[in-house]
Amino acid sequence: MLPLLPRQQHVLDALNACIAACEIQTVDGLDYPDTHRSVRLSRDCADLCRLAAAFVLRGAEHTPHILRECAELCRVCADESTQFSYEAFRKCTDTCRRAEDACRTAFVRSAVPA
Repeated sequence: MLPLLPRQQHVLDALNACIAACEIQTVDGLDYPDTHRSVRLSRDCADLCRLAAAFVLRGAEHTPHILRECAELCRVCADESTQFSYEAFRKCTDTCRRAEDACRTAFVRSAVPA
């Protein structure tokens, strides 16, 4: 396997942090009846971040498309999570925002012809 470029590593780090935070929010959120939409979104976000990480790792042709969708879902997940003051939700909001930014930045860079 070829070494990763710094920007690839940055995206992977942000995605992995988002996966972990969203999974924790999913589990913690099950204890609160008012968080069902947020729990569903955090699960979707974690799944899409996993897929995006796999695409980045293998340098897949459609990585820019996946990163664009991942950034959008991270934004929606973060927006939903801000409605709650629980610790797991605050952590999810922060990591989703970082993942959104990393995906958007990587998408812009990868969309520009080299």
